[in-house]
Amino acid sequence: MGLKTGEQYKESLRDGRNVYISGERVSDVTTHPAFRSMVENIARLYDMHFDAEIGQHLTTTSNGERVSRFHKFPETREDLEHVRLGTLAALSEIGGTLDRFGDETASALFTLHDNKDILQQHDARYAAAVDHWLGRLQSTQEFMTSANTDPKGDRSKQPFEQDDLDMHVRVVEENDDGIVIRGAKFETGASYANVAFVKPTVGSWGDKNKDFAVACVVPLNHPNITHICRRSMASGTTSFDRPLTYHADEIDTLIVMDNVFVPWQDVFFSRNPVVAQELRAHLHRFGAYSYLIRALSKADLLVGAALMVTGHSKLSNIPSIQEKLSQLMLYRQTIYGHVISAEADCYVGKNGVMYPGQTQIYAGRMYAALNYHHAIHTLRDLAGGSAVLVPDRASLESSETGGVVKKYFRVGSVEAEDRLRVLNLVADLTSSSYAGQKAVYQMFAESPPHVQAATLFRSYDQSTSIARAKRILERADELDRILG
Repeated sequence: MGLKTGEQYKESLRDGRNVYISGERVSDVTTHPAFRSMVENIARLYDMHFDAEIGQHLTTTSNGERVSRFHKFPETREDLEHVRLGTLAALSEIGGTLDRFGDETASALFTLHDNKDILQQHDARYAAAVDHWLGRLQSTQEFMTSANTDPKGDRSKQPFEQDDLDMHVRVVEENDDGIVIRGAKFETGASYANVAFVKPTVGSWGDKNKDFAVACVVPLNHPNITHICRRSMASGTTSFDRPLTYHADEIDTLIVMDNVFVPWQDVFFSRNPVVAQELRAHLHRFGAYSYLIRALSKADLLVGAALMVTGHSKLSNIPSIQEKLSQLMLYRQTIYGHVISAEADCYVGKNGVMYPGQTQIYAGRMYAALNYHHAIHTLRDLAGGSAVLVPDRASLESSETGGVVKKYFRVGSVEAEDRLRVLNLVADLTSSSYAGQKAVYQMFAESPPHVQAATLFRSYDQSTSIARAKRILERADELDRILG
């Protein structure tokens, strides 16, 4: 099939999946108030693949068929650029703050493809599973999300030491047909995705943690999988009062796997701590790049909201305000610089996969994560207290209060409704529950800062810096000899 439409995506979700929210079973995630906005956003993304302008960035050719770039590994620098341009265009259309729409999860398969020699050495079925899933995603364009974060339980203990071993997903059985896994994973968007890439998150790979060394794909409508979702933040809001919360609340889910059978064609490795140790750190080589592009989209939105809110209040010509605006622009441009330099410093892996420069993306990822709260604070400072003091749409439209609201929130030619919309956007970016969730996501998505720091440390070309420092010392000695 290659590319699917938004309607085909929505129909694929009517599959009897076990989804619960607030203790109640959801019969259809495509129509339920907690999920339908995000389902529509993802459906729009599917349809954008057919758009004449945006589609040229979102799609490419594989075996003579148009497929999503999210499912075909890049082979040139231009491929990376198309991924960036397509992702930014998509986010501009469906919501600049979204984080889980399938762009980053499937990219872990690119790394596995590039390391098929390692998989092949351990079990030919592992390498075959990678080929199977790259081909399948290109053919079916299923929405693949991650299943990355275990509940973990007592974090002072290793997985095998837990009182309840289900605190980490583990293999409980292997047979000729496949494996059986149980446990749970936290993930964003799982309730409206088709499949999940289950990844191991154990830090210490030893033989006692062998059962937890597993990576595979599971269908999210499996009868032995239950989705327990957090409550919707959009409940009781409107698109006017909370534009991001209402349209872009990516529901987080506890995916409970109760003895789920996984055939070998869907297993990338099982009970293999050696492979887990070698490959786990590499699975996010593209994920960090995708994260950085999404961070760039968020930064653009912060700058835009800041310019609008200060423009409405006639403050943007004041030098001190411009200085604060420039701080947000600096945040945005620094992220952009990391993305562009990563593309410029791209390199080819063992099996033809074009990787973005690793030092740049990890440095950029750390910068974006560690400075996001500063950017949010700057926007909050520019808007002042007004963003959390505004009346709602009902007050604006009321025959009794509307006139007063329109009087006091109009500034010059800026109508009250337009000003309130922007203030509500600022509030949703800085002060709402949605804003808090995004701040946490920016910090911990895929891996916490200390893990990113360790990856940056390992990928950094330390020898060049050391050589430069040594040369300065050598030159000092040379000058001493020359000058006596």
